[in-house]
Amino acid sequence: MIYNNIVMTKINSTKEKIIQKAIELFNKHGLYNVLNQDIADASGVSLSNFNYHFPKKKDLLYFVCGYLSYVLDHRIKENTLLANDGIILELTKIFLQFENDFKFFYLETQNILRCHPDLKEQMENRVKEDIQMIKNLNYIAIGKGYMHLEPEDFPGLYDILANQIWMTSHFWFAQTTLKRIEGNGVNQGLQACYAALHPYLTSKGKGIYRAFLTENKQ
Repeated sequence: MIYNNIVMTKINSTKEKIIQKAIELFNKHGLYNVLNQDIADASGVSLSNFNYHFPKKKDLLYFVCGYLSYVLDHRIKENTLLANDGIILELTKIFLQFENDFKFFYLETQNILRCHPDLKEQMENRVKEDIQMIKNLNYIAIGKGYMHLEPEDFPGLYDILANQIWMTSHFWFAQTTLKRIEGNGVNQGLQACYAALHPYLTSKGKGIYRAFLTENKQ
């Protein structure tokens, strides 16, 4: 989700294939259980060719993080309804599907940042951007009559709510893996986010959100 200064259009096909195969293996076996040789074999290239593109595993990780950020940005921009509908679950669905596709990053976030502290600032900036998107959708939802105004006796409540929705949608699969919860993780995550939103929704909003959940049930 970070290092988006990498211009994906300038990555050649071999390098992109290595990145994609690395992500597949990281998801399956864990970031630190995969050897460069494993990735080279899965990519159909020699280890020397792999090392030419990525001299150090750190180089590969940074490019993988850049690729993740590129994919997430693309999925958000691709959803033309997101900015107008004011349905926060539209965004959380994108986050949940993204997390499902790149589980390794969320399962090993702490270890990644511990081993590569220079990535921390980039991730912090990304988190701020994502939470701000949720806040913006809250304001749109209020304007459309989907959510109640923030209560005067609890200023900052919707900021806390935005952070709670971010945490749920970004680390849903990590905690379901820990608890060994089976079933459709995206649906379950959407239901959990809806549960967090429910007390703040108007009758109109509840109807809109229930329709969204029914329509998007997989």
